[in-house]
Amino acid sequence: MTESVPDREVSAPTFADLLERSGLGLGHLDTGVAGLHRQITWSHTTELRDPSRYLRGGELVCTVGISLQTPADCAAFVMAVHAAGVAGICFGIGDVHDTAPQALIDACRDHGLPLLIAPPAVPFATVSRYIADFQFGGAVATARATNALVPELLSSQRRRESSRALLDRAGQVLGCYFLLEPPGRPVEAGAVSATVDGMGTVVWVGRGEPPEPAVLEVIARFLAASQGERDIESALARERVGQLLSLVERRMLLPDALSQLLDWPGLMGGDIDCSAWPAGAGALLSMAFPDALVADAPEVCLVLSTGADRPAEMAADLSMPSGHAASAPLTELGASISQARIALDLARQRGGSIGPDQLSTFGSLLEGLPPSRLAPFKKQLIDPLEALDRDRGTQHIRTLRVFLAANGSLIDTARELFLHTNTVRHRLTRITQITGRNPLNFEDQAAFTIGLRAADRGT
Repeated sequence: MTESVPDREVSAPTFADLLERSGLGLGHLDTGVAGLHRQITWSHTTELRDPSRYLRGGELVCTVGISLQTPADCAAFVMAVHAAGVAGICFGIGDVHDTAPQALIDACRDHGLPLLIAPPAVPFATVSRYIADFQFGGAVATARATNALVPELLSSQRRRESSRALLDRAGQVLGCYFLLEPPGRPVEAGAVSATVDGMGTVVWVGRGEPPEPAVLEVIARFLAASQGERDIESALARERVGQLLSLVERRMLLPDALSQLLDWPGLMGGDIDCSAWPAGAGALLSMAFPDALVADAPEVCLVLSTGADRPAEMAADLSMPSGHAASAPLTELGASISQARIALDLARQRGGSIGPDQLSTFGSLLEGLPPSRLAPFKKQLIDPLEALDRDRGTQHIRTLRVFLAANGSLIDTARELFLHTNTVRHRLTRITQITGRNPLNFEDQAAFTIGLRAADRGT
């Protein structure tokens, strides 16, 4: 399958884009810069007085000014970032400073740097996201479109709908219409299209921005699979295999018995790779992995493969979430299926593909737990600290986050927060008094980490 759409140029936003078109609500202080059409390559958030060693040029440097307490601090900061070739500065007010320091404004004027103001309601993460979306608009648009599109196309395949119905579903999601021109019929020059082997050409019809080539490729791939899905015999065979694998997973059938019930060479070899995919993807996966054993099991599609087929390596090309178990012998197939299902559940939350190496991380363990298991950590350890910070303007949560990120190092925490180590130690002591758990204790550090993760997830 090929597409006739040329790649779009990648561009970078300007200060004018941030001020006039982003809708972020940023302000601008006049620093004597003639124009605001300077391009921004990236954003970098820092509270260092001299962050130049972390800069490559063209960045928008974001800071709330923790280290900018004196005119000398402001002058040194602006001189350092200007020497690094940054595009300008975004100063956040409301946390440390109610307004931008005059010394900072004067230094920016002296060096010809644009100065933006981010009010308290505009987090730096939002500014960074806008710059990333602007610069990598094609990739972001593709990811968003496929995330919305793939579940609808899978639903269409599960219902064994016609090619026309599948294209109509895609058009409803993307707000356009698709034609399927028969093979041999010429397509208008410059048309946004994708060729489907044996079926013809999918042509986009609509107003505004056409879909990215990668999105058309996804539609074409599903369209080709829908043609094969009409083979009822193949569909029934996949369902039978799915029933057998479900019995193996529930320990109601010995894995060794599969070699007597299924005609697949991989059962007679060495280790088997097991992967789990969304239900309804059987026809598409059969085309993608012709030598693999594809099964339509309840609520999931399973793929068994050997070294000849590597679904994990092709998962990104299929634009679907997938979970992959570690290679294992046939006798451990039941455990492999369960592991692949768990990985798929995690992939649905994160997107993309999840392999066995990602299942063995602390983060994946927490993401696999239900909110009810995490809620007590937040309620007992984080909520009291957040309430105190909110009522008294203290920074216990920020200190705790930095301390845990520094792997429990008092010196690194003090350096990051521009504090004396005794001040950090005093704050940790207060955290112990408030929560009854000691951040200097390894097990309690894990508990605080779980509580913060639960708070970030909105548990």
